[in-house]
Amino acid sequence: MKHSARHITKEELQRVESVYLQIRASLESYADLLLWWNKKINLVSRGVSRETILLHIKHSLFVCLVEGFADVDSLFDTGSGGGLPGVPLALCFEDKRFRINDIVIKKVFAVNDMISKLELTDRVSGDAGDVSGALVEKNSFVITKHAFRLDQLYSLIHTKPWEKIVFLKGFEEALEEAEKIEDKVSLDVIRLDSGYMDSFYKGKAVVSLKRGRDE
Repeated sequence: MKHSARHITKEELQRVESVYLQIRASLESYADLLLWWNKKINLVSRGVSRETILLHIKHSLFVCLVEGFADVDSLFDTGSGGGLPGVPLALCFEDKRFRINDIVIKKVFAVNDMISKLELTDRVSGDAGDVSGALVEKNSFVITKHAFRLDQLYSLIHTKPWEKIVFLKGFEEALEEAEKIEDKVSLDVIRLDSGYMDSFYKGKAVVSLKRGRDE
């Protein structure tokens, strides 16, 4: 397994900050909906603050830094829970289609309610079910935030026609999990724990997995 790793640059951080600020009001509306639903269904940690929810939302946007993001037509967010990272990305990138998947039906019900209230229903759909049986389109990224191990998700969808699988998770655990994949794959890692980043990002990374590797 081949991998490359680097820290996020200040320019990349500024790019994400700019994306966030352009539609801050919509992202904050989503945060309020997520907090409301979280009191009824455990979508994120119980008792989580609005400030922390907003950090999770901003964290979701770092997926846009992955090479090739601008060129994909659609993103498939699996194990999404309350819509992270799919809903924030859908709010920010109107040129792409999104499917949001979770095996827990009540979570998908909550996400579909939020999608409707945020007026995203023409480009975003929420579906319940096992990712191994889901339709993954060509020219798409599969994205997930802490829901799967790298080796686990790869084994479930390795035959499907995705371009990359993008994980938002810890750097060290990602490398350990990737070592368990027997096929030829490579990882590109953007570490988010630079000195100019909020302490929320300590140990976190954007990890993109693709098939094949340079010999």
